[in-house]
Amino acid sequence: MDEQTTSSGHGPGSDATLKQRGKRHGLLPDRLYCPYVVMALRVIIGALFVLSGISKAIDPWGFIFKIEDYLAVWGFSEPRTIILVVAVALSVYEFVFGFLLMTGCFKRMAPWLLMLSMVFMLPLTAYVWIANPVEDCGCFGDMWTISNAATFWKNVVIVMALIYLCRFNRQLRRGVYRPAIQWIVVVILLFYTIAVSMYGYNIQPMIDFRPYPVGTNLYAALNGADSDAGIDAVQMVYKHDGEERIFSIDELPDSTWTFVRRVDNVADDTPDSDFSIYDVDGDDVTGYAIDDTGEMLVLVIPEANRVDIAHTYAINEMEKAITRRGGSMVALIAATPEGIARWIDSSMAGYPCYIAEDTSLKQLARGSMSVVYLKDGVIEWKRALLAFDFATVDALGNGSLSVDSLDIDDLHSFYVVTAVALGLLLIIALTQEFILRLLPEKQKKRLTLQSEKEAET
Repeated sequence: MDEQTTSSGHGPGSDATLKQRGKRHGLLPDRLYCPYVVMALRVIIGALFVLSGISKAIDPWGFIFKIEDYLAVWGFSEPRTIILVVAVALSVYEFVFGFLLMTGCFKRMAPWLLMLSMVFMLPLTAYVWIANPVEDCGCFGDMWTISNAATFWKNVVIVMALIYLCRFNRQLRRGVYRPAIQWIVVVILLFYTIAVSMYGYNIQPMIDFRPYPVGTNLYAALNGADSDAGIDAVQMVYKHDGEERIFSIDELPDSTWTFVRRVDNVADDTPDSDFSIYDVDGDDVTGYAIDDTGEMLVLVIPEANRVDIAHTYAINEMEKAITRRGGSMVALIAATPEGIARWIDSSMAGYPCYIAEDTSLKQLARGSMSVVYLKDGVIEWKRALLAFDFATVDALGNGSLSVDSLDIDDLHSFYVVTAVALGLLLIIALTQEFILRLLPEKQKKRLTLQSEKEAET
């Protein structure tokens, strides 16, 4: 019966029906349809959106700063909360629909909704390429930086691919998940992306793509010295009876000599760091503001105008905890000398406060206020102040909790969360036939009719 209907030209798969579809869509003729091309474009374009979405979700602060850069160029200023919601929503949008396209879910909806986003992104990236208001569009965050021209032409290729998929994606009915359970996939993807985003916003990005990740010798990086050659690059100047002499760090003189200064012998071909630290008098103190021995907490405040004075209790308790261990604390603030004075007065800071450029501080640690823990100049962990609850702060202050015990492996957390999400998606893919049997009979019929109708249209 089906064969007769098809051959007579009246069935859903007949030549006449396909011709009608081609006329109705009016975009591309049916002869251009190739299932292998559809499958390849699903994977490639879907993967690009997944990569773009997850790079923004991992580092929502970076995406927030990029959105604010655009708004500043156009003369707009929106509340940070609104920008946060937009940033998370866009990252979730790209990741979820990219994954759905890649796995053949919601065959009609996925390519059209991604095309809708490109209706906005293509002219925007054309403007960014021509006017160059920002250095890069931020499509892949700090994970992957490409030129504005490359970004525009990438989007041109994506739009062309999506046009093809909008026309032919439904004709390739094969997908990883059956239509009846695709909503479960969406729920898992939503929870995963939002969890990664909230971790990155409230704690630190699970993966650090910036210049100063955990494990970096911050002292060596700021002074343009290679971290492996940091000891050899440092020499000490001592004075005795009016005579100054240079000593290597492993051949220091006896106590009759007086320390004068340290000298960093950096090779001529070593690039200088653009991260500079100044005191309130304008003197460059990059060479000694950060210690390369012992323990140190670095308070990072890239936006002095957004400082929450309520956090000063936590900061002072942390200083108490680090000094108890023989370490020290220093604050790096993007502010004027007057702003530094106001911070010291309002926070009752007993630690040195220095000036640094806001972009550099945002590269060091995320958050409006954050803390970086150093051991012998090496970054051990970073945390936004929002990540410290009162119990933790109180334990630090009374000595029942040590600073070095606060280390959390952010990358391990990413692996765990990702493995759980992928594990659930794999289980659903392998057991979907069993899951379908558990559905009520009414829902099965409704989903079957919906699937057949979608295939016909």
